[in-house]
Amino acid sequence: MPRNTPSVPTIVASLITRDLALYECFRRKLVNYHAVAASIKPDVEKLAEKTTTINTIVVAITRFSESIERVTGEKPVRILGGARISLASDVVAVTIRARKTEQYEIAKRIGELAPSLSEPTKMFQLSNSIELVADEREYESLIRASLEKFEITKETTALSRLDIHLSPAAEVAPEFGLFLTELLYRNGVKIRQTYIGEETVLIMSRADGPRAFEVLQAEIDESRVASMEGKSKAPRKSSVGTAELLQDELEGTFSSKSIGRD
Repeated sequence: MPRNTPSVPTIVASLITRDLALYECFRRKLVNYHAVAASIKPDVEKLAEKTTTINTIVVAITRFSESIERVTGEKPVRILGGARISLASDVVAVTIRARKTEQYEIAKRIGELAPSLSEPTKMFQLSNSIELVADEREYESLIRASLEKFEITKETTALSRLDIHLSPAAEVAPEFGLFLTELLYRNGVKIRQTYIGEETVLIMSRADGPRAFEVLQAEIDESRVASMEGKSKAPRKSSVGTAELLQDELEGTFSSKSIGRD
């Protein structure tokens, strides 16, 4: 079954929101769109699995920047109603510098280790690197040794990973990552990394994990209630309207019959 690749606007939003320094520059309107587009173009093409142009990325960046004001000013369309979330603590984020051929080898090795792991290892391929998110203990005991020949450039421990599984019917808008970032930011949680795709993965400090879970679960519950209320109101409105029409017709019929008898 072919894998669905995210759109260029969705990838652009994900790349920006996962970089806290760059995201803050967008919030303060202190960025050169063309410079950012040129910088992220290789990663956009890698994740989109197709070539694109600087101008296409600039358009996506412009829409993302405009969406910041919309998201901070009003709540976007609710898409979390049917979502499920899970939290994993004590995870490690690992960046491995790798060429395309090396990325295939790394993916193969992680796949071979999968049956021995109790927690799934998330893998995100960029233009010249791979980012792994794994259980800290399993990384130390099993995964790291299998990656000895590759250049590990960064290891960050004491993290939490929050996975968001949206309803199959939900359509992920480009500003979804921004919405999550803003929602958690307003509640004192700083996201370190954001990966938007078939599955959304948020990386934050271990201490922020429980709070992030609580905030998102509350948002999901609120979205479900709003969705249920919307569904219940629609048929009720329709049935009331029909009842009123029937009542009017009956009253008209009785009135006509009364007049006839008189």
